[in-house]
Amino acid sequence: MVLSLLLTPLAAACLLPLVKNRKAAGFVVCLAAACIAGLSVGVAVLHFDDGWQLDLSAYPFLSYLLLGIEVLLAVYLCVAGLRGKKPLVSLLAVLGAGLMAWHELTPGGRAAEGPTLVMDKLSLIMLLVIGVIGSFICLYTVVFMRDYARHNPEVADRRIFFMTILFLFLFAMFGLVLSNNLQFLYFFWEITTFCSFLLIGYTRTRQASQNALKALGMNLLGGLALCVGIVLFARVGGVADFAGLSGLDSSGGLMAVAVFLVALGGLTKAAQMPFSSWLTGAMVAPTPSSALLHSSTMVKAGVYLIIRLSPLLGNTTVGRVVTLCGAFTFMMTALLAISQHDAKKVLAYSTISNLGLIIMCAGIGSAESLWTAIMMIIFHACAKSLLFLAVGSVDTRIGSHDTEDMDGLLRRAPMLAMFIIVGIFGMFLAPFGMVVSKWAAMKAVVDTNNILLLMTLAFGSSVTLFFWTKWLGKLIANRRGAGAALSGLHILEKLPMFILSGLTALTCMLFPVISQSAILPFLSQMLHVGASSPINDQDSNIILLMLSLLFFLPIIALALFKRIRPKEALVYMAGENTGDNKTFRGSMGHTPQVQLRNWYMESMFGEGTLLRASLWIAGIGLLVGLFVVAGGVIV
Repeated sequence: MVLSLLLTPLAAACLLPLVKNRKAAGFVVCLAAACIAGLSVGVAVLHFDDGWQLDLSAYPFLSYLLLGIEVLLAVYLCVAGLRGKKPLVSLLAVLGAGLMAWHELTPGGRAAEGPTLVMDKLSLIMLLVIGVIGSFICLYTVVFMRDYARHNPEVADRRIFFMTILFLFLFAMFGLVLSNNLQFLYFFWEITTFCSFLLIGYTRTRQASQNALKALGMNLLGGLALCVGIVLFARVGGVADFAGLSGLDSSGGLMAVAVFLVALGGLTKAAQMPFSSWLTGAMVAPTPSSALLHSSTMVKAGVYLIIRLSPLLGNTTVGRVVTLCGAFTFMMTALLAISQHDAKKVLAYSTISNLGLIIMCAGIGSAESLWTAIMMIIFHACAKSLLFLAVGSVDTRIGSHDTEDMDGLLRRAPMLAMFIIVGIFGMFLAPFGMVVSKWAAMKAVVDTNNILLLMTLAFGSSVTLFFWTKWLGKLIANRRGAGAALSGLHILEKLPMFILSGLTALTCMLFPVISQSAILPFLSQMLHVGASSPINDQDSNIILLMLSLLFFLPIIALALFKRIRPKEALVYMAGENTGDNKTFRGSMGHTPQVQLRNWYMESMFGEGTLLRASLWIAGIGLLVGLFVVAGGVIV
């Protein structure tokens, strides 16, 4: 069943290009998505207690096959870099593939290996996130790409190609989280980079091509760092899989450099500063790719890798660098999100910010902080993918994803607005999951006695109030003339968003069960200590009570006030209301139309003010960290 889960998206990716009829292609997508979701749940049920592993070392041709694909992929990306006049991209592609080929084909490249593929509790959680959320995003894509082609006639309709790459990406993500062997991990890692490049450049516009090459260059740089780290692990430490990493001494020497380089690969894929610009640029891609690659799965590959490395981080130089990088990214991108009114950019910066918080917790390396990091992966994937899908549906109906154009959406499209509201609640409102995670993160940071991290967490979390409530206000505003009612949702739009809304609430209700049955056993096994939840039973009961009230109070209020007929009153404006709540008589005798607009504080938190300085500070910080770690080798 696990192999079926791994190979089903690959089979769909191979089949779709052969299907010429778009309706038939949509049927293939729906069937494959249903199989992937069912297999994900089936694997979880079947292997939840005993896990799963597969040793492929008896089939050496597989390693050579993967290496051959890596070389062909490098040739393709090298040509793409030359065509785009980005020779550095071509160089990075050649260096990565060349180093891995040298490592595998020369003596000394085979270190002690355990099982090739392993599924433990963390892998199982990731499989469910990728399989369940990914399959619903694929279902949504069928209708979205049809509407996208209708509303963007200047863009060639390549929806079958788009859906093919989505399934190829799912295959790569399944392989990545199942890989115990680091060389297999690297192969799947590069496939995700390749898929991201193709999806970002889907429209083939100048901006899309430039942003795709930027993302490719940064991720190839991270991939090269990962490759060098893997080679050092194997040739110096004699370790070629995750199972062997826990026994390494990473406090100094070449092993510390190897850990730093592998962590750098994770930071790059997770779009941490100074590499965050590739993710914000990726928002030019159609919305489903943003929901799948750049919110719920691909960027999670980076934090997944950091969590796997966490036993080698903690109170080490590399651990401190990773922690500070995550904390700095968390704070600065939250501030940058304040100045954004493009909904996709708000989602992009808030995604990077939350990934920074996960990285910070993983860098700390304690059982409490790792519990928080894993929980945040789950909560964030559900709520953020829901928001991306809802924004995509808004875009196809009003022709914009600007939050300023979403006036009165709750009146114009109640169901669609409620999906966005649930997603926003899931991100910042108690007692939904992200707030629960930040509560746990606060406790983990307090236990480190690090005042700087504590202040960063407190202020960074409070900043989210600014951009989420501004967006929420535009949705519920009931201004006259905000627009006519919007068309209804197709079942393939409605079903994924409905399920994701339910998962956003359900994961919060079930987090004690998830913690006790999956996360704590994994942490106890990885850290060799008895792990416990940072949120006790009493706090859990309070959270569940608050969540119940959040659902029942509106129902009670409707029952009590359904007979009340409120009288409409004129809105106070900056002058005398003319009586239509849309215009007023100004002081100079003219009659202007009222405008409702949020304050975005661009002069304080705009990209022109904060972004470049933040990238430089983060870049210099990582270079200093590398010099400090490498200095231990020289000494």
